[in-house]
Amino acid sequence: MSTDQQGQQAPRVLAVILAHSDPGLLPLVGDMVGDVLLALDLSYDHTAALFCAVLHSLMKALVRWFPPSRDHRGAPASGRQQGGPGPRPEDMTALDVRQFLLDHRRQQELAQGIGAEEEEGEEEEGEEQPVAPEEAEEEEGPDVKKELPAHIVITKEVMQRCTHLLSDPSLRIRLKVLDILELCVCVLREAEDELLPMVHRCWPALLRRLTDDDPLAVLRGFKVLCTLGEACGDFLRGRVSKEVLPRLGASLARQAPVSARAGPVYAHTLAYKLQLAVLQGLGSLCLRLDLGRTPAPTSDLSPAHTTLTSDLHTAR
Repeated sequence: MSTDQQGQQAPRVLAVILAHSDPGLLPLVGDMVGDVLLALDLSYDHTAALFCAVLHSLMKALVRWFPPSRDHRGAPASGRQQGGPGPRPEDMTALDVRQFLLDHRRQQELAQGIGAEEEEGEEEEGEEQPVAPEEAEEEEGPDVKKELPAHIVITKEVMQRCTHLLSDPSLRIRLKVLDILELCVCVLREAEDELLPMVHRCWPALLRRLTDDDPLAVLRGFKVLCTLGEACGDFLRGRVSKEVLPRLGASLARQAPVSARAGPVYAHTLAYKLQLAVLQGLGSLCLRLDLGRTPAPTSDLSPAHTTLTSDLHTAR
């Protein structure tokens, strides 16, 4: 990615590799992902659209490679996710790509004289006595933090970039970043200690997308909020009840007279789709967050909910 032409083509090549590979490729492309994040940090204004597309492909791959073992209800994931990915037609392509990268890295190491040192080290290690697991745990000590898996580390780095890009002037980029953010939450949902601090950091920017943005961004942001409700639960209860629900209620109440006077064409408008998505997702979101403990904000939604629900059914 050192030249302009490489800077344009390399991210696209990486996106294609990620789309046709398996989890075994992740250690081999770690450096490339780091280069993408660094390039994005150095040139937000000029390369955000290009690198956001790559990060979206990366997070889609991580969600596919590391599916959650349990769904939001605590039940084991069904089908292929429970037993791991089965044989796929693209496995041979994934193996070919992995072998190519392994050979490439091996050639680089040999050119730098690393191969001979590794072979000598392997011979010396063969003569050493293996360390018992109990002794290894004692050497590490109880206070040593366990090293995070590579896909968790990468997801945290990507989610950190999302926090800044959520305020990008371009609507197109904001929409893409919201999609990336939702995928990040899906990957981190089983690492709650890592997910909750990241959600705390990105919440102010996400709140602006939910309450003061283009309707398309609000619609996409509400979808992210529903995913966060599944993953974070009680952590978001106070924030949603105090900062989100009152504004959603006020917005629905303002739109109620408009939808009441609208005809059949209203069902094809963005305003209709936004209202429908909020009304369909609000109930399940409140249940996941157990918002029955905070009835004051939710009661503001009742008149708007009743009016809009009847209007939306009429528009259909």
